[in-house]
Amino acid sequence: MVAKSKVVAAAPAPVAYQAPKPPRGHQLGRARVLTMLTPIRPGFATFLRFIIWTSRYHNYFKTHSLQFRFIYYVRWAVFDKLADNGPPQVPDKLRYQYLFFESNFDTPWTKYIDAFAYVIPTDIRIIWGRGFDFPGPPPAEPLKRWIAKNALPGNHYYHAYPEASVRMVSSGLKVKKKLAPLVQDAGRMKPEQFKAAYERFLTDVRVDL
Repeated sequence: MVAKSKVVAAAPAPVAYQAPKPPRGHQLGRARVLTMLTPIRPGFATFLRFIIWTSRYHNYFKTHSLQFRFIYYVRWAVFDKLADNGPPQVPDKLRYQYLFFESNFDTPWTKYIDAFAYVIPTDIRIIWGRGFDFPGPPPAEPLKRWIAKNALPGNHYYHAYPEASVRMVSSGLKVKKKLAPLVQDAGRMKPEQFKAAYERFLTDVRVDL
């Protein structure tokens, strides 16, 4: 008598989590760049144009973005055609209007997206939520994958002070502004007056040095 054997299939091994790869682009020193071009769902381009246009008259988006002290620059723009060189070139016809996004920052891009996803998710939904397949945050991981998918590679990136962070640049501008009166008045001061004024200046800017 032959005993029958039973084959038991092994359970599939769990798939290890893979973090989304950072968008291709340029990094120079501390600074990083992120550029995106996403199609806007039909009917929402006018809404986005209105939101972007009115932002110059209120500080809602500006205040929210500038609370992060690692952002050099950020902007959004809506467009419905690509630039061309004129005849005989024929302009490209776009099926959708597009939202262009560009930002420069001095922190890893994953932390940059985390800040947007968890601190100002409403802002992100208002702006990017008009796009296709947008995964409204939080959580941040689906948003990171969506951004990596829609990001554009940079062809050229220039940074005047590659080793300077946003905080360093901001502090340098504050010191320069406070130093100007001292430089202007230094020629009219006696040595003891200049010494006292210089010491007051150092005390005033100590947190920015």
